[in-house]
Amino acid sequence: MSRILFAWELGGNLGHITRQLPIARQLRRMGHQVFFVVRDTAAAAQLLTPEGFAYAQAPVNVDKKRLPHPVNYAEILIASGYADPAVLLGLVQGWISLIRLFKADIIVVDHAPTALVAARLTGLPAITIGTGFEIPPGHLPLPSIRPWEFIPTDRLLRAEQYVLERLNALATPLHGGTLERITDLFQGARKVLATFAELDHYGIREGENYVGPIYTGSTGHAITWHLIDKPHVFAYLRPDAPGFENLLEALSKLSAEIIVVAPGTKPAHIQAFAKPNLRILTQPVQTEQLFKMTDCAVTTGGAGTVSQCLLAGIPLLLLPQNVEQFLMGLRVEALGAGIAVRNNRQEHDFAWLLEDVLNKSRYRQSAQAFAQQYAGYEPGCTIDKVIQLIDNTLKTSACSDMNAS
Repeated sequence: MSRILFAWELGGNLGHITRQLPIARQLRRMGHQVFFVVRDTAAAAQLLTPEGFAYAQAPVNVDKKRLPHPVNYAEILIASGYADPAVLLGLVQGWISLIRLFKADIIVVDHAPTALVAARLTGLPAITIGTGFEIPPGHLPLPSIRPWEFIPTDRLLRAEQYVLERLNALATPLHGGTLERITDLFQGARKVLATFAELDHYGIREGENYVGPIYTGSTGHAITWHLIDKPHVFAYLRPDAPGFENLLEALSKLSAEIIVVAPGTKPAHIQAFAKPNLRILTQPVQTEQLFKMTDCAVTTGGAGTVSQCLLAGIPLLLLPQNVEQFLMGLRVEALGAGIAVRNNRQEHDFAWLLEDVLNKSRYRQSAQAFAQQYAGYEPGCTIDKVIQLIDNTLKTSACSDMNAS
């Protein structure tokens, strides 16, 4: 059996681990050894510790200097430490050390570009999984992630050239080959676009194989709706989301039953806003059955939650906290299945938007049309495809090693 390393380096919240976890479970059942390297060990403690998976902290840039608003994937890398040759060398060497310490046979990457660099330099087979945002299209220049702004083409080109110069400077001391494009990292790995084409943050890419999202609706506590004769609103949020308290005020005044799942919410907030028709929970809940009677969902725009809601025909009110989530909001709006909140996050704004999504049939009709288009989709089938890809990659690598010897 093989030793399989799962890597997560950039991005926040639980979505990256929840996408990796069902794959890791199946691989472990098959007898493989699985190890995680994660950006957020608190998230790992919540999701991986109960499952008995071992994990370690990913190499991360501790420099607090940040590019305020990256405009493409290259600038995301610059903001993550690639601007400083010493920082980048340390990140890459850190990943190489983890690969060698675990004696990995393959690495499965989810938003971990520096792990891909390390895999390339060590000759380790790699598979990269992403929703679209984490795997940019191979355009020259790398496209803007702020399509609502005018970004000069020269800036986009300079950012990629800047990153390439720093990556290629590592090639000689670390005995690796140079890159012509940043996206060569993804071409060197087996790529899995784990999303639907309509929900690709960059827009639909012709010729790409979209395998569909990976998520689980069965993890967490089992809960049910209590009120049969009221609309049902489900919210999955973070308490640090801008306007969170205003949203709770607006939700509490709806003539509906509301369940809010908000990990990290302070007990004082729960006591202040909880009502007979409003429950505020801090632990994950099972949504598979819950969504069968949900009339509206409120969330930040994570790909897994959005996909699951649309597959259940549920219209969405999205409160994006970052550019990735806002791009997802634009995709949902393009489908006509919901609204992405902009800057106005006062209580009366939320009240109007909630009533709009709940009561205007066009949002539900669009969400139901999406659900009908992908009726019968099962995340388990996508997981099986990824498992098969991992298995084939391991076999190909083993054959190459035998031929080389």
